[in-house]
Amino acid sequence: MSGNASKRAREIDRATTATALDRAYSDGQMTYEEHRLRIERAVAAVTLSDLRALTDDLQTDVDLPEPPPRHYEPKRRVLYALLAVIVVAVGLTVFLLDSQADDEPIMAAVPTSSPTSVVEVADGVTPIVARPFVFDTAAGLDNFRQQYVDRFGSSEVVSVSIRLIDQRADIYRFDANRAVEDVAVYGGFDPGPYSSSSLNDAGTFDWMSIDHTLVANVLAGVPESLGNPNAVVDSLTIDNQERPEIEFRTDSGRILYDFAGNPIAVYK
Repeated sequence: MSGNASKRAREIDRATTATALDRAYSDGQMTYEEHRLRIERAVAAVTLSDLRALTDDLQTDVDLPEPPPRHYEPKRRVLYALLAVIVVAVGLTVFLLDSQADDEPIMAAVPTSSPTSVVEVADGVTPIVARPFVFDTAAGLDNFRQQYVDRFGSSEVVSVSIRLIDQRADIYRFDANRAVEDVAVYGGFDPGPYSSSSLNDAGTFDWMSIDHTLVANVLAGVPESLGNPNAVVDSLTIDNQERPEIEFRTDSGRILYDFAGNPIAVYK
């Protein structure tokens, strides 16, 4: 790899670094705020060195993009040594030229530049590409739910609130002491106590019972259902606080469905 310290990063480099940050966050190596800031810096990173600085203190099994070696200014004694070699080489060449008795030209050796090192990539290696959670497709919602269940070992929740406008979410659940916990989601899962008492008496539901294909289909049709094809769905919430319902909010109103996809109420 080139010794140029400003070797620019590619999208795959930024994505791979984001994967390492997500895994480190899930492992508890950093706080939610640290993870958020590092993800933002990874997205805006310009060079490989910028990216590596975000992961140098982490334990990770992700094959990170290697930054180019740092460039150090030669020390003065090294410069003197190089100058001495040049002077000796020039003097020797002049001496050999003067000492030749015949007129045959002397072929001086021309220094050649050393070949640029090439980083070999093993055949069959598939690069890891980090992708954020996708909340507006059935497959994306299924993946989101599965990662949550893998992390917490249960699909019994009080509420799933997804803010489509900024790709964030909150999952409310009861902990072992029946206290409400808010699992904030922004590239990873960050559980913390929920200070409000509004959900203390709320009912729970099995998130695995929700048909995400139905949710995605209803989501796509919400603007038409509200009579405004240009409406943008800001958020969706699945909960069982007063009754099992799925609420979709837009900039022009909201609409409620039951878990079977039947409309309950429309507010414009």
